[in-house]
Amino acid sequence: MIDGCIEGVYVGVMSGYDLGMLRVFVLVYETGSVTAASQRLYLSQPSVSYTLRKLRTHFGDQLFQRRGHRLEPTPVAEELYPKLRRLLESLDDVMAGDAGFHPPSSTRRFRLLMTDVGVGGLLPPILHSVRNQAPGVTLEVETLNLRTAVQGLRTGVADAAICTTRLEGSDIRRDLLFEQAYVGLCSVDHPRIGESPTLGAYEAEEHVTVAVSTGHTALDLRVSELGINRRLAVVIPTFSSLPNLLEGSDLLSYAPTGLASRLVSRNAVRTFPLPFDVPITQIALYTLRRELPSAELDWLRHTIQEAVQSGRTAPQAGIDSGGQDATLPRAPAHPSPRLLDT
Repeated sequence: MIDGCIEGVYVGVMSGYDLGMLRVFVLVYETGSVTAASQRLYLSQPSVSYTLRKLRTHFGDQLFQRRGHRLEPTPVAEELYPKLRRLLESLDDVMAGDAGFHPPSSTRRFRLLMTDVGVGGLLPPILHSVRNQAPGVTLEVETLNLRTAVQGLRTGVADAAICTTRLEGSDIRRDLLFEQAYVGLCSVDHPRIGESPTLGAYEAEEHVTVAVSTGHTALDLRVSELGINRRLAVVIPTFSSLPNLLEGSDLLSYAPTGLASRLVSRNAVRTFPLPFDVPITQIALYTLRRELPSAELDWLRHTIQEAVQSGRTAPQAGIDSGGQDATLPRAPAHPSPRLLDT
């Protein structure tokens, strides 16, 4: 039904609706408010409400339902939104003409969503590449929140997101950047944790974990799957405060290998192989699919991919050819974590 409605847009005026109605739908979806949509469109609030009623009749669905102070989309509206937004973007691109994108002279502002790990490890090579190619371009980096990341890409609040957790959506493009493993982390003078602790020793300690909203969920999921008893002392919002919490304490934590290498080199902490297998995770770049190519977003995507790959393959002390820190312990694949207690 929905695909048929979308196809009908191309003869919209003859069918009793126009592109202005579709812009109303998109802005009500993005703002969750008739008032906000009317302000953005420079229309009266009654006009937007009237248009919304026509859209509801046309699609045979309520489209939006009020919950508190917001209009929340129905499942039909959720399915319609990415298709209609791509359609409007394509038409806007055609009408604007091909002005082209010239990195050396551009003053475009790109908005990226990243975790603190990404900011510390991936942003430097990305920024270096952007400044070399487009000195007038600004990168605005915001903390990744998994609950709002897809919506941010769809509404244009963000141009790209980099994370480990897969972002779902038929209108979301995913480009794999690299893979990473996790290692354990503790104070250099931890009184009980040796170079290769058993699962029993691991379970006997208290732990620091990072909020799942950062996207680093692989270890938490594995601990739950295996039924490992991990007593949490504190849950923190980012990895940045780990050294201060671990140094001189008997707490344990974990980190991706790249971050762990940086923390070990700058703080009184050390790594150890986790006494259970944790699946290798993938870090990917997410952008919004578009019906027509976008020169500026294509450039951003290509620049990020090349910068990250160059940063990981360039010869560096302590990094092996697979992107794994050669100075860090590799967690072996254990057929059964409970056997490590023997």
